[in-house]
Amino acid sequence: MKIRPLLFNSTLLAIIATSTLAAADFSFTSILRAGARGNAAAGWEIGTGASSGSIASGTQFNDSDTPGWSDSIDRQFRIGYNQSTNTAYTTVWDSAGNTYTANFNPVGGGPLTNGGNWLLNANLTADPAVVPDSSVRVAFVGFGNGLTVLQPVSTTPLIASQPTGSSQVGTSAPIVFSAGSNSGNWYLDGVIRFSGLSPYSPNGARDSELQFSLTASATRTPEPATVLLLSSGLVALAYYKRRRKEISLR
Repeated sequence: MKIRPLLFNSTLLAIIATSTLAAADFSFTSILRAGARGNAAAGWEIGTGASSGSIASGTQFNDSDTPGWSDSIDRQFRIGYNQSTNTAYTTVWDSAGNTYTANFNPVGGGPLTNGGNWLLNANLTADPAVVPDSSVRVAFVGFGNGLTVLQPVSTTPLIASQPTGSSQVGTSAPIVFSAGSNSGNWYLDGVIRFSGLSPYSPNGARDSELQFSLTASATRTPEPATVLLLSSGLVALAYYKRRRKEISLR
Protein backbone atom coordinates (compact mmCIF):
# COMPACT_ATOMS: atom_id res chain seq x y z
CA MET A 1 0.00 0.00 0.00
CA LYS A 2 3.00 2.35 -0.20
CA ILE A 3 1.93 3.29 -3.69
CA ARG A 4 -0.60 5.82 -2.36
CA PRO A 5 1.82 8.56 -1.30
CA LEU A 6 3.77 8.17 -4.55
CA LEU A 7 0.71 8.57 -6.73
CA PHE A 8 -0.58 11.43 -4.60
CA ASN A 9 2.74 13.25 -4.84
CA SER A 10 2.83 12.81 -8.65
CA THR A 11 -0.62 14.32 -8.93
CA LEU A 12 0.27 17.17 -6.60
CA LEU A 13 3.40 17.88 -8.62
CA ALA A 14 1.37 18.13 -11.82
CA ILE A 15 -1.14 20.48 -10.23
CA ILE A 16 1.61 22.69 -8.81
CA ALA A 17 3.34 22.88 -12.20
CA THR A 18 0.09 23.87 -13.90
CA SER A 19 -0.68 26.48 -11.23
CA THR A 20 2.73 28.01 -11.78
CA LEU A 21 1.90 28.51 -15.46
CA ALA A 22 -1.07 30.65 -14.43
CA ALA A 23 1.36 33.43 -13.52
CA ALA A 24 1.91 36.08 -16.17
CA ASP A 25 4.82 35.60 -18.57
CA PHE A 26 5.15 39.36 -18.88
CA SER A 27 3.09 42.47 -18.16
CA PHE A 28 2.98 46.25 -18.35
CA THR A 29 1.03 49.17 -16.91
CA SER A 30 -0.34 52.22 -18.73
CA ILE A 31 -1.22 55.41 -16.86
CA LEU A 32 -3.08 58.59 -17.81
CA ARG A 33 -3.08 61.26 -15.11
CA ALA A 34 -3.96 64.92 -14.77
CA GLY A 35 -3.36 67.89 -12.52
CA ALA A 36 -1.37 71.09 -12.40
CA ARG A 37 2.36 70.32 -12.61
CA GLY A 38 3.38 71.04 -9.07
CA ASN A 39 6.82 69.47 -9.36
CA ALA A 40 9.16 68.31 -12.10
CA ALA A 41 9.10 64.67 -10.99
CA ALA A 42 5.36 64.49 -11.69
CA GLY A 43 5.57 66.34 -15.00
CA TRP A 44 4.44 63.53 -17.31
CA GLU A 45 0.77 62.75 -17.93
CA ILE A 46 1.05 59.69 -20.21
CA GLY A 47 3.23 56.79 -19.03
CA THR A 48 3.90 53.13 -19.82
CA GLY A 49 6.13 50.88 -17.70
CA ALA A 50 6.59 47.65 -15.79
CA SER A 51 4.27 48.79 -12.98
CA SER A 52 2.57 51.92 -11.70
CA GLY A 53 5.49 52.68 -9.38
CA SER A 54 8.29 52.09 -11.87
CA ILE A 55 7.51 54.51 -14.69
CA ALA A 56 10.60 56.71 -14.72
CA SER A 57 9.49 59.00 -17.51
CA GLY A 58 6.58 59.52 -19.85
CA THR A 59 5.06 62.06 -22.19
CA GLN A 60 3.59 65.43 -21.34
CA PHE A 61 0.20 66.08 -22.92
CA ASN A 62 -0.76 69.50 -24.29
CA ASP A 63 -4.33 69.81 -25.49
CA SER A 64 -4.19 72.52 -28.18
CA ASP A 65 -3.13 75.70 -26.37
CA THR A 66 -3.81 74.30 -22.90
CA PRO A 67 -0.84 73.05 -20.84
CA GLY A 68 -1.90 69.52 -20.01
CA TRP A 69 -5.51 68.38 -20.30
CA SER A 70 -8.51 70.57 -21.03
CA ASP A 71 -11.08 70.52 -18.26
CA SER A 72 -14.17 68.31 -18.73
CA ILE A 73 -13.38 67.44 -22.36
CA ASP A 74 -13.43 63.89 -23.74
CA ARG A 75 -10.19 62.72 -25.32
CA GLN A 76 -9.59 59.46 -27.20
CA PHE A 77 -6.85 57.11 -26.02
CA ARG A 78 -5.43 53.77 -27.13
CA ILE A 79 -3.50 51.19 -25.11
CA GLY A 80 -1.95 48.24 -26.89
CA TYR A 81 0.91 45.87 -27.57
CA ASN A 82 2.98 45.11 -30.69
CA GLN A 83 4.57 41.66 -30.42
CA SER A 84 6.97 42.02 -33.37
CA THR A 85 8.82 44.87 -31.64
CA ASN A 86 7.84 43.87 -28.06
CA THR A 87 6.41 47.36 -27.54
CA ALA A 88 3.62 48.32 -25.16
CA TYR A 89 2.22 51.76 -25.86
CA THR A 90 -0.22 54.37 -24.59
CA THR A 91 -1.45 57.00 -27.08
CA VAL A 92 -3.73 60.02 -26.64
CA TRP A 93 -5.18 62.26 -29.37
CA ASP A 94 -5.64 66.01 -28.79
CA SER A 95 -8.38 68.19 -30.30
CA ALA A 96 -6.30 68.83 -33.44
CA GLY A 97 -5.66 65.14 -34.08
CA ASN A 98 -2.04 65.18 -32.87
CA THR A 99 -0.84 62.07 -31.03
CA TYR A 100 1.15 61.77 -27.81
CA THR A 101 2.63 58.34 -27.09
CA ALA A 102 4.61 56.66 -24.29
CA ASN A 103 6.30 53.34 -25.18
CA PHE A 104 7.76 50.52 -23.09
CA ASN A 105 9.49 47.18 -23.86
CA PRO A 106 8.36 44.54 -21.30
CA VAL A 107 10.96 42.10 -20.01
CA GLY A 108 10.22 38.63 -21.38
CA GLY A 109 7.80 39.94 -23.98
CA GLY A 110 7.28 38.57 -27.45
CA PRO A 111 4.89 36.52 -29.58
CA LEU A 112 2.12 34.45 -28.01
CA THR A 113 0.81 31.22 -29.48
CA ASN A 114 -2.83 30.86 -30.52
CA GLY A 115 -3.76 29.67 -27.04
CA GLY A 116 -2.19 32.60 -25.21
CA ASN A 117 -4.37 35.00 -23.24
CA TRP A 118 -4.22 38.59 -22.02
CA LEU A 119 -5.80 39.81 -18.79
CA LEU A 120 -6.54 43.50 -18.15
CA ASN A 121 -7.35 45.26 -14.87
CA ALA A 122 -8.30 48.95 -14.78
CA ASN A 123 -8.38 51.41 -11.87
CA LEU A 124 -9.37 55.06 -11.53
CA THR A 125 -8.33 57.28 -8.64
CA ALA A 126 -9.50 60.70 -7.48
CA ASP A 127 -7.17 61.56 -4.62
CA PRO A 128 -8.82 62.90 -1.42
CA ALA A 129 -6.68 66.04 -1.70
CA VAL A 130 -8.50 67.35 -4.76
CA VAL A 131 -11.30 69.91 -4.67
CA PRO A 132 -15.00 68.95 -4.75
CA ASP A 133 -16.40 67.95 -8.13
CA SER A 134 -13.04 66.71 -9.40
CA SER A 135 -13.35 63.41 -11.24
CA VAL A 136 -11.91 61.07 -13.84
CA ARG A 137 -14.22 59.20 -16.23
CA VAL A 138 -13.25 56.38 -18.63
CA ALA A 139 -15.38 54.58 -21.19
CA PHE A 140 -14.01 51.63 -23.16
CA VAL A 141 -14.96 51.78 -26.83
CA GLY A 142 -13.70 48.42 -28.05
CA PHE A 143 -10.82 46.16 -29.09
CA GLY A 144 -8.95 46.12 -32.38
CA ASN A 145 -7.23 43.43 -34.45
CA GLY A 146 -10.15 40.98 -34.36
CA LEU A 147 -9.61 39.71 -30.84
CA THR A 148 -11.75 37.05 -29.19
CA VAL A 149 -12.94 38.51 -25.88
CA LEU A 150 -13.47 35.75 -23.32
CA GLN A 151 -14.59 38.00 -20.46
CA PRO A 152 -15.76 41.50 -21.46
CA VAL A 153 -15.62 44.62 -19.33
CA SER A 154 -18.32 44.39 -16.68
CA THR A 155 -19.16 48.09 -16.34
CA THR A 156 -18.53 51.15 -18.49
CA PRO A 157 -18.07 54.00 -17.99
CA LEU A 158 -15.96 53.91 -14.84
CA ILE A 159 -16.01 57.08 -12.71
CA ALA A 160 -13.99 58.11 -9.65
CA SER A 161 -14.80 61.44 -8.04
CA GLN A 162 -14.36 63.57 -4.92
CA PRO A 163 -16.01 63.95 -2.56
CA THR A 164 -17.46 60.42 -2.52
CA GLY A 165 -17.49 57.51 -0.16
CA SER A 166 -14.58 56.02 -2.07
CA SER A 167 -11.93 57.75 -4.14
CA GLN A 168 -11.00 54.67 -6.18
CA VAL A 169 -12.96 52.42 -8.52
CA GLY A 170 -11.98 49.67 -10.92
CA THR A 171 -13.23 46.85 -13.09
CA SER A 172 -15.12 44.40 -10.88
CA ALA A 173 -13.61 41.53 -12.90
CA PRO A 174 -10.62 41.41 -15.26
CA ILE A 175 -11.07 41.76 -19.01
CA VAL A 176 -9.78 38.56 -20.62
CA PHE A 177 -9.19 37.95 -24.31
CA SER A 178 -7.43 35.41 -26.49
CA ALA A 179 -4.30 36.29 -28.46
CA GLY A 180 -5.86 34.47 -31.42
CA SER A 181 -3.90 34.12 -34.64
CA ASN A 182 -2.22 37.53 -34.34
CA SER A 183 0.50 36.34 -31.92
CA GLY A 184 -0.58 38.76 -29.23
CA ASN A 185 -0.98 42.07 -31.10
CA TRP A 186 -3.90 44.05 -29.71
CA TYR A 187 -5.19 47.46 -28.74
CA LEU A 188 -8.02 48.82 -26.62
CA ASP A 189 -9.66 52.14 -27.53
CA GLY A 190 -11.36 54.35 -25.01
CA VAL A 191 -12.40 57.87 -24.06
CA ILE A 192 -11.17 59.68 -20.95
CA ARG A 193 -12.36 62.91 -19.29
CA PHE A 194 -10.73 64.76 -16.41
CA SER A 195 -12.90 67.29 -14.55
CA GLY A 196 -12.04 69.77 -11.82
CA LEU A 197 -8.73 70.90 -13.30
CA SER A 198 -7.58 74.39 -12.37
CA PRO A 199 -4.00 74.76 -13.63
CA TYR A 200 -3.58 78.27 -12.32
CA SER A 201 -5.40 77.82 -9.02
CA PRO A 202 -3.99 76.24 -5.84
CA ASN A 203 -7.40 74.66 -5.32
CA GLY A 204 -7.27 72.55 -8.48
CA ALA A 205 -6.14 68.97 -8.92
CA ARG A 206 -2.37 68.68 -8.99
CA ASP A 207 0.21 66.21 -10.29
CA SER A 208 -1.38 62.72 -10.34
CA GLU A 209 -4.38 63.34 -8.10
CA LEU A 210 -6.68 62.27 -10.96
CA GLN A 211 -5.47 59.03 -12.50
CA PHE A 212 -6.45 56.11 -14.71
CA SER A 213 -4.25 53.00 -14.83
CA LEU A 214 -4.54 49.75 -16.76
CA THR A 215 -2.36 46.69 -16.15
CA ALA A 216 -2.09 44.11 -18.94
CA SER A 217 -0.69 40.62 -18.23
CA ALA A 218 0.15 38.02 -20.90
CA THR A 219 0.18 34.25 -20.40
CA ARG A 220 1.49 31.88 -23.04
CA THR A 221 0.16 28.41 -23.85
CA PRO A 222 1.55 25.64 -21.59
CA GLU A 223 4.61 23.85 -22.99
CA PRO A 224 4.04 20.27 -24.29
CA ALA A 225 6.15 18.83 -21.47
CA THR A 226 3.90 20.51 -18.91
CA VAL A 227 0.77 19.23 -20.62
CA LEU A 228 2.27 15.73 -20.50
CA LEU A 229 3.07 16.15 -16.81
CA LEU A 230 -0.49 17.22 -16.07
CA SER A 231 -1.89 14.30 -18.06
CA SER A 232 0.33 11.88 -16.15
CA GLY A 233 -0.85 13.33 -12.87
CA LEU A 234 -4.51 12.98 -13.83
CA VAL A 235 -3.97 9.36 -14.89
CA ALA A 236 -2.24 8.65 -11.59
CA LEU A 237 -5.11 10.25 -9.68
CA ALA A 238 -7.67 8.13 -11.56
CA TYR A 239 -5.65 4.98 -10.87
CA TYR A 240 -5.36 5.88 -7.20
CA LYS A 241 -9.13 6.35 -6.89
CA ARG A 242 -9.80 3.03 -8.62
CA ARG A 243 -7.37 1.20 -6.32
CA ARG A 244 -9.04 2.70 -3.27
CA LYS A 245 -12.42 1.49 -4.53
CA GLU A 246 -11.08 -2.03 -5.17
CA ILE A 247 -9.54 -2.21 -1.70
CA SER A 248 -12.73 -0.99 -0.03
CA LEU A 249 -14.70 -3.75 -1.76
CA ARG A 250 -12.43 -6.54 -0.46
